[in-house]
Amino acid sequence: MMTNLSKVEKEKAIFFIIVTVLIIVALIQFVTRPAIRKLGNLNRQISEVRENLKKSESLIARKSQIENRFNSLQAKLEDFKLALPSRSDVPDILQNISRLAGESRVKILKIEPIRLERKSPLPISPQVKQPVVQTPPSIYTEIPIKVEAKGGYHALGEFANRVESAKNFMSISGLEIESNTDDMYRHNIRLSISAYLLQEEMLRN
Repeated sequence: MMTNLSKVEKEKAIFFIIVTVLIIVALIQFVTRPAIRKLGNLNRQISEVRENLKKSESLIARKSQIENRFNSLQAKLEDFKLALPSRSDVPDILQNISRLAGESRVKILKIEPIRLERKSPLPISPQVKQPVVQTPPSIYTEIPIKVEAKGGYHALGEFANRVESAKNFMSISGLEIESNTDDMYRHNIRLSISAYLLQEEMLRN
């Protein structure tokens, strides 16, 4: 078509085409540049959201670990409470000893805790300076329990084993056996059981 046009008309047509192309390019840049800018902002926001999501997942995982740790420590605390009961649990300890005796075929005749009297310290001359020794406070106190019972050697051995393997800490600190002329299989037994209780100061802490 342009072969029939004059040189001036050809130049005008080429100029018109160039101007049209430039306008189209300018329009494209004007329209796409904000879109590209928005796309860059969106990409940055996506990166921030992903990073926050990873942090949230890490916190959730740590929360689960903390909860598991807390439950584990709480279970251990319950075990410690069973091992070292408080002074108010002494009746339960006596009942537990009676139950262990019954399971071992040992007949309890008498059971009672022994009250320990605190010994007053000896008077110290004011002229004598004693070194100050700080000892860590004990977390437990010992309560002796006097038991009178009847039973055979085998039953007594089983009873002693049950006492010393009980959930609450106890130990046999004294034992006396007298033969019974009326029943050679059931002897007179006197023993002392030491039960260990948690100090009241530790309960308040």
